[in-house]
Amino acid sequence: MVDRTTSLDGHRGMAAQKATELRRLCADVEADQLALRRRQDALEVMLVAAPASTWPEAVEKARYLLGLFARTPDAEDPRRQRLIANVLEDFDRLLGNPTPKPRPVEGREVIPAPNPRLEEETTAKAQTRGNRETKKPKQIKPDKAPASSPFAVTTAKASGSPKPGGKK
Repeated sequence: MVDRTTSLDGHRGMAAQKATELRRLCADVEADQLALRRRQDALEVMLVAAPASTWPEAVEKARYLLGLFARTPDAEDPRRQRLIANVLEDFDRLLGNPTPKPRPVEGREVIPAPNPRLEEETTAKAQTRGNRETKKPKQIKPDKAPASSPFAVTTAKASGSPKPGGKK
């Protein structure tokens, strides 16, 4: 009897190793999908079995349906994603959950509704550099005022107008 198993993958070529790994991964994915379908079917049987007796139960059913809809191509529209996120936040708020969090939908990220307080914090962070150094606002440089003397040479060159009595 041998204590260590022999790895046959090391004796094959790279292409054969990759093909074997691909077959193993595909078999794992198929098995996971089958198990997921079975669990999903069991959940749906439980959800259909009896009507909701409380609002939290009704909310859980609605969340499940929104999650199913969010995985469809129709839900890829950013407005619909935002609507789904808003409804989920409304559920949390109405049920009394203290800190509603945007719930990611499997395979897709739900866009949360805009939060004005968060935008203010982001703007405040943009004003800060490094640890404690604050960003100074841009100062607007005033245009140079025209010289009081009509014979000023620097004003004529800066403005691009010809000198009195000369050519440009």
